[in-house]
Amino acid sequence: MPAALPAAAYELPASTGTHRVRFEAQEAKFNEYTRVIELSGDVKLEEVSAQDKTVKLIRAKNLTVNMDSRTVVSPADFVIDDDTGIAYGRSGAMNYGAETGHINDGRFAYKNFIFRGRSVDFDHDSYTYKKASLTSCDEAPPHYDLRASRIYLAPGRYFLAYNTVLFIGKVPVFYFPVLYKPFGGGTPFVSIFRPGYDQRNGFFIKSSYVYRVNTETRAKVFLDYFGKRGVGMGGEVDFRRPEKNITNASFYRIREYGMHKDRWGAGGGYWHLLNRFNESDPSQYYSQGYFRLLSDPRVNNDFFRSNPFAVSPDEQASVAFTRKTNSTVTRVSAAGRETRTADLSAFRKANSSIPRLDFNTVPFKVLRLPVLNSFSGYFENARDEGQSSAQRRGNGAWTVSRSVPLARSVTLSPSVFYDQSVFISTEQGRPDTWTGRYGAMANLRYDRVWGSLDLGYSYKQRLRDNKWQDARASADKGQEINSVSSQLFVMPRSNSYYKLSTAYDLRNYYEASFSRRLAPVAAELYYAPRPNMDLYAAETYSLHTGTRSFVAQINVGDKETYVGGGIANYSSAPHAWVVSNTLGFRPWRGSAWRAETVLRCQLISAGGFDFSDIKLFEKGITLYRDFHDFRTRWNFKERSGGVREFFFYVTLRMNEPERKDDLDEKSRAFWHPWRQAGEVRD
Repeated sequence: MPAALPAAAYELPASTGTHRVRFEAQEAKFNEYTRVIELSGDVKLEEVSAQDKTVKLIRAKNLTVNMDSRTVVSPADFVIDDDTGIAYGRSGAMNYGAETGHINDGRFAYKNFIFRGRSVDFDHDSYTYKKASLTSCDEAPPHYDLRASRIYLAPGRYFLAYNTVLFIGKVPVFYFPVLYKPFGGGTPFVSIFRPGYDQRNGFFIKSSYVYRVNTETRAKVFLDYFGKRGVGMGGEVDFRRPEKNITNASFYRIREYGMHKDRWGAGGGYWHLLNRFNESDPSQYYSQGYFRLLSDPRVNNDFFRSNPFAVSPDEQASVAFTRKTNSTVTRVSAAGRETRTADLSAFRKANSSIPRLDFNTVPFKVLRLPVLNSFSGYFENARDEGQSSAQRRGNGAWTVSRSVPLARSVTLSPSVFYDQSVFISTEQGRPDTWTGRYGAMANLRYDRVWGSLDLGYSYKQRLRDNKWQDARASADKGQEINSVSSQLFVMPRSNSYYKLSTAYDLRNYYEASFSRRLAPVAAELYYAPRPNMDLYAAETYSLHTGTRSFVAQINVGDKETYVGGGIANYSSAPHAWVVSNTLGFRPWRGSAWRAETVLRCQLISAGGFDFSDIKLFEKGITLYRDFHDFRTRWNFKERSGGVREFFFYVTLRMNEPERKDDLDEKSRAFWHPWRQAGEVRD
């Protein structure tokens, strides 16, 4: 024909008879010898599956189709559209038989991500980008991008990038050796980097690698660099299957420059059910344990600033095995604790209980009598703080009780008990000691919708050691407890309550004034007049010695904009008032920045509210700013012990979790409640 006619839709004969392509174009040229078709002008080429479904759609100005090799070549710009996303390229080729291809200067939009590569190879379920970049910013040019030597993308599963540098605009900011993100399926793996500076450790980079093994298990690896101290490494494992096992274990070590010994810390615990349900034996057998071990008392304060044990660096460990039935609980355990020395250089033994046997019953009846019986007891090989040798001791108590309704809102709950303690001597010349005690308790409760009023009486009398006689010849006449008590609890509304309690000592072996016999009066108040405001105050006051403790706190605002203030005073340091203030705010209306401040100090009183000295022991500010593509957090902190540090987080929004992680939230609440939501370590 003298001129080519406009080409209509034309199906190429498929070599397999099933998998094929079809096209539309303004012009087509076919060479029957080479079996090559040259298409031009608004080319639309579809790859069709055996089920007659379009699996790929290619749009271009020019395409060349080789029917023998089953390849499609585009010498200029083209677009590939399939169920994984949309890919753009300057040029490229595709083998629709082998479902592979190559793109030059490729760009692929998937979910909210944009992948680019100078060279892109792909097959039916993955892409490999070389000299690549990645961003979730839809601006041109993007606010940020991650430039990598290579990116592997498996749509619907994950992407993995190597040798990645974060660029803010054209400025390189940070280097990531590996970056991984899952897409719904696959195995979640997250990399977190936290650069900062503190006065003791110098410039630091703390990195965390979180690997979600499965829905029940999470593993974390920590790798840190401290400019003045060296390299620290550690890890943490979480396992949570509530009906069978709950476990958390963490470890961290560092050898500081110039030191010959490692500094380390380890902590965690577990609960494990040892048997399955058995109809013939409904008993449950389980084990549980807890440990917190440190190389020295200062290590937490030096490297784990958000850990509350930094100011209480005791070592402790415990393990227990328990048998629980419908009527009894039997427990065998071992526990020990070590406290820091005065100079914070080492630990000293405080107390231990190795082993200890506990046995308790639930209330039960005997001979159909209208009373309930219960027994609790223990025996242990223990050593108390300050003692050089262990002691063998035990105790058992039998209680008989019954609740008697006296009126519609009045209930009397009396009980009597016998208590037997035993001391087995481990020292030469010291005899074994058996000491009995008996007594009674009664509580009269008046219960109403607005609250309750309790009036109680308690009496405990000691017997002579190793004899069935009252110890009336002793200095205290054997009177250990003889008192009346009362407690008033009023809750007029769901947003407020008041509580008031005290007791009066009736023991007559000594002379004392009314103020001495009256126990400290404990008062507690809570009031929340509005959803974003609550007040709390509690005081324990003795008529004889004055205030034993006073605590007050007020909080106003929501999670982002708030004011909090608290004050506390204790009889152990009567001239010291601890004041805590927190504030969350935006510097101005509509500001993209948000700030949180904390200021804790100790006011030394010369008398009353005449304060002569102020000692700051913690101050800090945290700044938050959300940008188009990432969130930032800037922390400045200073507190006692020479802690002065600054660090910041940059969280790319593409790395935010797509849904709430129940394993992380429940584990954090159970094992590390001081961690903020989203924190993966201390």
